Amino acid sequence: MNEPKKKVMPKGGRKGGSVFPRVSLEDALKYAKKLVTKTHVARISQDVVYSGVVGAKGGTGAVRASALKQYGLLDGDNKKDFSASSLAKKIAAAPTEEAIALYRDSALRPNIFKRLSETFHGDAVSRAKLRQRAAELKVHPDETEACVGIYLSTMITAELVRTEGELFRHLTAEELSSAAAAGLVESEESGESNLEGAGAPIEQGLIDDEYTLVEQEDGAPAKRAPEGSAPRAVFTVNVQLDASLDTEKLEKQLALLKKYGAL
Repeated sequence: MNEPKKKVMPKGGRKGGSVFPRVSLEDALKYAKKLVTKTHVARISQDVVYSGVVGAKGGTGAVRASALKQYGLLDGDNKKDFSASSLAKKIAAAPTEEAIALYRDSALRPNIFKRLSETFHGDAVSRAKLRQRAAELKVHPDETEACVGIYLSTMITAELVRTEGELFRHLTAEELSSAAAAGLVESEESGESNLEGAGAPIEQGLIDDEYTLVEQEDGAPAKRAPEGSAPRAVFTVNVQLDASLDTEKLEKQLALLKKYGAL
């Protein structure tokens, strides 16, 4: 009598097919933030990862932890030795303007997501076209819709894809570079605007053409900013000239007063 053959689970899970993260990057980043905090001092066990980081045990916990690994946010291969990856730590510490580049790195770590992105680089495609390509990449037929949904959510979070009506446009390297350059210019212009006049020398402030002359009580002119302009420091100079001074000294004093705008 022939013994029945033992069933062998196909690679990629019960349904088989190519592996992909079952959690979007947006959710994975939330788990990664907890992971960085909990592994700051020491590595943690699988049980702590499931209960304290991804908030689920059993199969659900395993699926979420697997997604973290696929996005490059979780390090560790056994049940007692897990920690946040260097990428997860960089994301947690990065200022907002630098985080998006790290999100892109993470979003393209999963092999299926990277290949989908490479296939449609620079193209605007439909969800159906993405499902077709996912099937070609051996994602199980029952999972192509879920794969495409998570892929699009992840790419949008990483600003690698933009929606155009019912189509999804994959940005080119040139478009990404232009967007980054535009953001840098905007940031620099904002900084220049905020600093305008902050470090101007007193002399420049006193002889600025936008100032108008007003008479002081003793007849000496002073500078006043026009209405609506930003406030600046104004110095009042009272001048008393000694008529007994010789001509040379008097000329030197007058030249000095003209230099600083008091005349």
